[in-house]
Amino acid sequence: MIKASIIKEFRLIFSDLHSLAVLFLMPISFMLIMTFALSNKAEDLTKSINLNITQQDSNLAESLLKAYLSDVGFSQDINQPADVTLELATGFENALFADQASSVITFSHATSLSPQMTSLAKQHLQIALAKVKLHIYLLDAGQLSESTPLAEQMSRVSEQTNQLKLVSFKREENYQAVQHSIPSWLVFGVFFIVLPISITLISESQNGTLLRVTTFPISNTAYFSAKLLAFYLVSFTQAIVLMIIGFTVIPKLVDAPSLNVLQLVPALPLLAVTCATAVTFGAVIASQIKNHEQAIVIGGGTNILLAAISGLMVPLDIMPKAMQTIAQLSPMHWAQSGLKNLFISDSDVLSLTTALPLIIFSVICGVLALWLFELKVRKLQWK
Repeated sequence: MIKASIIKEFRLIFSDLHSLAVLFLMPISFMLIMTFALSNKAEDLTKSINLNITQQDSNLAESLLKAYLSDVGFSQDINQPADVTLELATGFENALFADQASSVITFSHATSLSPQMTSLAKQHLQIALAKVKLHIYLLDAGQLSESTPLAEQMSRVSEQTNQLKLVSFKREENYQAVQHSIPSWLVFGVFFIVLPISITLISESQNGTLLRVTTFPISNTAYFSAKLLAFYLVSFTQAIVLMIIGFTVIPKLVDAPSLNVLQLVPALPLLAVTCATAVTFGAVIASQIKNHEQAIVIGGGTNILLAAISGLMVPLDIMPKAMQTIAQLSPMHWAQSGLKNLFISDSDVLSLTTALPLIIFSVICGVLALWLFELKVRKLQWK
């Protein structure tokens, strides 16, 4: 009887194309969009900023400032609206070497420029000013020759100020974007199993299936457990498909190193626990939903809100401390943090401290879902 129930659930799930689209197409779309959005390097970002420099007089310092800002990629097209405007005051060059610093540059930006891009422009301006001062100092000290082409002079100055050569980076920047975005949207997609669970229970309530089940030689607990087992197998399959696409296919689209399938094996135990958490949590919500409208609003809305406070949509490290504390209580946060740790730390062992909260949460939600389902069936019988 239980085997027949599981087969029935599989038929229902795979006959609902909308649910399959929610489980597979939507998370893959999120993975693609967010990975592309986060894959830009700093030099690519500066190219999108159009810079306008207005000056009161023409001298070497001002020419060098323009050259160094252009060198890092800033566009300086006077025919296009300026994203950032720098107004240089009279005596700009002398003020650079004054004992007491005074403001000789007025920085303004378009309202359409994001705070992150504005901060990036300020950082590059600060670096460019330091290079200008060093450049002029080296010219005065005779370590640079004015007869040398400007590009070569700038190259020597940049070489002396480039301290990154003292640092070796363990991972490529683009790989970090993949590692951070893929686990988040994978977990987000897995938790949307709440919608097909809800839709199935609603249909069975409306067509009388749940009442007929009470006449079969199977308990409500066994029937509901078989149903959740079927959804768990679908969820686990979904998670594996998303992980393979996310870590082997999408990286190739953003010129980042990809993993082979064998490197994904250590994540399978955590995926298994995550899917159990998603299914049992979804079952708790689904047991209380009465119609399709509630399934979309409550089921989908809960997922989106949970993702927002869990650090999936906004990176946890830029959230206020209070929000970070709230995120620590979310099962989505536990799951995505565990996956990130596995891939970023190159660990191949699932930490008990990572899995234990998810296991406990799954057990609690599973017991609660069974109890709520029993109440749901009893209410239908009383009607």
